Amino acid sequence: MNETERSLLPGWSHRIRMLASARMWKNFLLAFGIPAVVLGVVVAFIGGPGLGGTVIAGSVLLFGVLWAVVGAVIDIAGGFTASYLVTNKGIRFTMGRGARGSADAAALIGLLAGSSGGAGAGLLARSEQFAFLAWSDLRKVTINERSRHIQVRAGFGSKPIGIYCTEENFPRVRDLVRARMPT
Repeated sequence: MNETERSLLPGWSHRIRMLASARMWKNFLLAFGIPAVVLGVVVAFIGGPGLGGTVIAGSVLLFGVLWAVVGAVIDIAGGFTASYLVTNKGIRFTMGRGARGSADAAALIGLLAGSSGGAGAGLLARSEQFAFLAWSDLRKVTINERSRHIQVRAGFGSKPIGIYCTEENFPRVRDLVRARMPT
């Protein structure tokens, strides 16, 4: 934070559990399910419908098992820690050491296994450990009152930031985000 940027609220942290979070499962399906279906359609076009279905089922099963194992290990260790700071310039988001370690491990395992996709996924995850969304870039906001979750996005194709609020700060964060949302 530079000298012209000031905090509008005290910063806070939240623990995110992989296997207990519907949002994380949705992200898993988007990240692995859609590519598996696309790959299956391509394989079905080339090798026949039976082979395409097998590729889809096998891919989803393989990545689902990996997701469950990694999620169980992360959840047993207490989940990912995400830290937030709402300033006059925008919203800052930082993942904790556990998430950074998981991303580094995924990149290393991908490299050791000779998998450029696995290594790339780990490096991509590592690059998303810190995020800042300026208020001037804010284009879309989704608010879930029940779970005290706010998702902000800079526009089409941008990676959203999920803000997990506490019971105490949710009304204030929600009101600040709504006030900054362009009309």
